[in-house]
Amino acid sequence: MSNISSIDSSASISPYTSGGRLDAYAIFQLNFEALGGEKYVKSEKNFRYQGDMQLGSATFQIEEFISKPLRNVTSIYSNFQIVYRSGDDGRNIWTEQNGNVYKFDDSNTNERELRKLWEEYAYTDPKNRTFKSNATKKVSIDGVNCYEVVIKNNKTNEIVTHYYDTETFLLKREIKDTGTQKIQHDFSDYQNVGNIKLAFQKDITFLNSGAKQSITWNNIQKGIYISDSRFIAPEDPRAEEESSNTTGLGTRLDRYA
Repeated sequence: MSNISSIDSSASISPYTSGGRLDAYAIFQLNFEALGGEKYVKSEKNFRYQGDMQLGSATFQIEEFISKPLRNVTSIYSNFQIVYRSGDDGRNIWTEQNGNVYKFDDSNTNERELRKLWEEYAYTDPKNRTFKSNATKKVSIDGVNCYEVVIKNNKTNEIVTHYYDTETFLLKREIKDTGTQKIQHDFSDYQNVGNIKLAFQKDITFLNSGAKQSITWNNIQKGIYISDSRFIAPEDPRAEEESSNTTGLGTRLDRYA
């Protein structure tokens, strides 16, 4: 039986109940301790990630800014030029590609509410009424023994399955099943970033199609200042042209002047 000492308690934590069953919520606590401690993991809000993304035979540069709750922006570069951007300003989700911007209001959806709860680690709280987590069994993932934990919610059909290394208690794999799409994330190369650990390697498999991509983070910063303006969608050139037509001027308005 694996035990580690809790930072917040002198008592040791076991992944098993007194009756010998796997305990999902104890496994979550063991994971927190493996990452540096629950209070430290939960207190971090702002991150900047920089690295490389492998997509088929092509390699791109990728940069991500995250500011909890619910704000993020991802930029993908090729030859120092942005080829794709996506973001969330806390209300609207948006993408930009080939000069076209698409944005929609996502402020009142169940999915947004769930994302916020995930960012708050609500699924690790046995008293939370949205999530129900169950540790089901031990399985082998790429030769590593893992505890399987199934996480369900009462707002959508999504089921998330976590696989935690039985020795390190670090998350090795996550599978999200929305009912229409299954996406697998494999995490490795955990390194210290200040007083917490983060995975510097993420391999993604879209299980419906078999498509794969890999992200290797070369640098991760935490606790940094990030301006709110970074998450706002860029102006849509199509909207600018429509505005110029409305004015009757017959010329494109340049909002960046």
